[in-house]
Amino acid sequence: MVALEVDLKSLSVPLFQRGNFRRRSRTSPFDELRTGLWQRGAREIFSCKTKLIFCLGLSVLVLHIGTAIAAEKFRIASGGFGTAIHAVLWAAYHKNIFQKYDLDAEYIAMQSGTTAMQMLLAGELQCLFSGGPQPINANLHGADVTIIAGGLDFFPYKLIVRPDIKNANQLNGKSLGITSFGSVTELATRMALEKLGVNPKQVTILQVGGSLTRYAALQSGSIQGTVMFEPLATMAVRNLGMNSLIDMAQGGLTFPTNFFTVKRSYLTTNRIKIINSMKAIIEGLYTVKKDRTLGLQLIKRYLRVDDEMAGIGYDYYVAKHGDGILSLPERRGLELVIEQVARENPKAKGQTPETLGLLEPSILDEIKKSGFIEKLKR
Repeated sequence: MVALEVDLKSLSVPLFQRGNFRRRSRTSPFDELRTGLWQRGAREIFSCKTKLIFCLGLSVLVLHIGTAIAAEKFRIASGGFGTAIHAVLWAAYHKNIFQKYDLDAEYIAMQSGTTAMQMLLAGELQCLFSGGPQPINANLHGADVTIIAGGLDFFPYKLIVRPDIKNANQLNGKSLGITSFGSVTELATRMALEKLGVNPKQVTILQVGGSLTRYAALQSGSIQGTVMFEPLATMAVRNLGMNSLIDMAQGGLTFPTNFFTVKRSYLTTNRIKIINSMKAIIEGLYTVKKDRTLGLQLIKRYLRVDDEMAGIGYDYYVAKHGDGILSLPERRGLELVIEQVARENPKAKGQTPETLGLLEPSILDEIKKSGFIEKLKR
């Protein structure tokens, strides 16, 4: 509501100035007529001004209410949406499942998880599906980000390089592309190099952008290598003649590639909205699991791949690993990320998932105990 304070004195006109309506001891019929006309005119002018002020006040009130309603929009984003696992969000949004749970949702697909995390911290997003070191870095700087559900809890990356690079020894002095510094792709690149026996300091790591941008940069020769996941990794090898030096998924390494994060401060005051958003996302998961055609359409739309590549992404991420969103990331994976972050940031040394407040299991616990997931499986 808007409180309007109207000062009647500010509405005065010459007719209301002092002395205009003094009573006279003797009045002629003409004087009485003139006075009556003045009084009626004054009342009409006052009435018009009152109506004008009322209309202006009503307009401000409507504008204020409209702004308040717009502020209730629930914004959820994918940060670095290069894998088909994001189809669970795409389905929830495009099939209007969020509305089913009383959420006026707006979905944003972002190439960079780092930028998306900044938007979450600024209150421009209410929920983020991203991963890697971002919540750790944020909380080390005093943020209150917490993980409420999982996604992929392993490394799905392959290090894809130009055709002339046949082995790891040829990486020295080469340029490798990542999304942005502090992103999961940077961490994946450094870990891939270490597993190959290459010192990360012997290569140049460049901020290039999202997966599709890095794919194009690799094709043009602007970079000599980058980490990719399916189906882009297979596309690069089959269509562009690139080489794959290492498949990180085969190492059995637990790693929180993506998960759902919120701010604890927002969760405290909007718990029902967060629960409902996760219900919509879980229903989105089972929607695409039951409707492969829909899943393929969404994957092709967002990842810009053909039918064959969309099928690879669907089978691997949705059909095989989609249920990962129903569990929190494993503790040992988060510990690994903290260890990696500590190499660059001394504040991370000695930290644990508990001291950083990274995990909030109560949302999934409540949904599971209600029997909601079992009903969707039927």
